[in-house]
Amino acid sequence: MPVTKYRTIEEMNNDHSHEWFEAGDPEIIRKIKYLWEFSEALLQPVGLCIPRGVRKYRSIEEANADRDRWETERVQKLREYREGKRSE
Repeated sequence: MPVTKYRTIEEMNNDHSHEWFEAGDPEIIRKIKYLWEFSEALLQPVGLCIPRGVRKYRSIEEANADRDRWETERVQKLREYREGKRSE
């Protein structure tokens, strides 16, 4: 998808080259269904591993460390899953 640069808000608002779907268009349902199925396929087989809820951190370093922890957990689960599939 190309990137378009605008000089003003008005110029951006007048650009209709990236039209949205009209309300009630049945294509909206098909697109949403496709995106749900695609995102589900990306999350399989081990899920997302992001902890639920809202968390407060004392620093950006603490927040980054927590994110690194659950990202590492997901990578490890994927590796274990793939190793299990290879041995079958």
